[in-house]
Amino acid sequence: MKLRSLLLGSAVALASAGAAHADVTTPTGWYISLAGGANWIEDGNIDEFETGVLTTTNEFSWDTGYIVSGAVGYDFGRWRVEFENTYRHNDADGFIESGTDPELSPGADVWELSQMVNALYDFEISGRFTGSVGAGIGGNLVVFTPDTAGNFDGGAAGLEVDDYVLAGQLIAQAAYDLTERWKIYLDYRYTIMEDPELDSPTDTFELWEMEKTEHSVLVGFRFDLQRDGAPPPPKAEEPPPPKAPKQFIVFFGFNKSNLTPEAARVVADAAAAAKEYGSASIVVVGHTDTVGSPRYNNALSMRRSQAVKDGLTANGIPGNAISTAGKGESELMVQTGDSVKEPQNRRATIDLN
Repeated sequence: MKLRSLLLGSAVALASAGAAHADVTTPTGWYISLAGGANWIEDGNIDEFETGVLTTTNEFSWDTGYIVSGAVGYDFGRWRVEFENTYRHNDADGFIESGTDPELSPGADVWELSQMVNALYDFEISGRFTGSVGAGIGGNLVVFTPDTAGNFDGGAAGLEVDDYVLAGQLIAQAAYDLTERWKIYLDYRYTIMEDPELDSPTDTFELWEMEKTEHSVLVGFRFDLQRDGAPPPPKAEEPPPPKAPKQFIVFFGFNKSNLTPEAARVVADAAAAAKEYGSASIVVVGHTDTVGSPRYNNALSMRRSQAVKDGLTANGIPGNAISTAGKGESELMVQTGDSVKEPQNRRATIDLN
């Protein structure tokens, strides 16, 4: 029942991701990730069946193990879809056979190799921090090795048995932007699966059924294979009359307020024009795209207008001749929906009067 509920949630998440793709016009592109950490298996039974009849119940406990995971995915803006390969390994601590005292399981272990398709939704936390929630569905190869002392099954001591089962997982992440393309993230996974059915290597009529539910905590890095697209050049305008240009446009990177070398050249040109034609006042207005909350974007647009003002004063324009304002996402150059990264909307205008 738990697996059915999780898989249903995974299917809904994947369908929502597909629907979101239809609304997003500026995807951020492909990425890869690699993570590692600790893996815990909940205590569970390995039941022994003889010709379909339950004969023995063994309650196993497991030591803390490790997990390594790698993925390749595509970022649509708010939604990401990725394909993930994961390896887990845990040693057995011991087991209690029904009606007997606890026994050790020296050398007993289980390792797994899973392939999952995950869908994740990203949301803003603060500054460089973002969060993600998601779900995954796929297959999991489970390989169990009984203890070498023969306590669990003397004839099967040290022999591997395996099964490939349907599995699902729930995911929660917190990430921090190290650079424009690198992120470090903390990841929690809750993984459940169909009970693996393992054929006894010593008795053709015996079957072992294993209960498995797992928790994992990982630390990983994600790298964007594609940079955010550079803003396209503005549309060609009619040849200006022999007068001072009235407006200059400065473009910014995503979630940035610093002047790029190209932006600094535009600011220098605006300062030179103001001095050449004797502009009495200069108005600088900052703008953003629609990614982020209105409050955050209003503050970001003010930082952009202030950065342009600082650039003008550095080029010899008196600060008292410059006024600044921020419009946030209220005056878009290119009309888009919410949460869309549009390079031409990340701008500040310089008006000479």
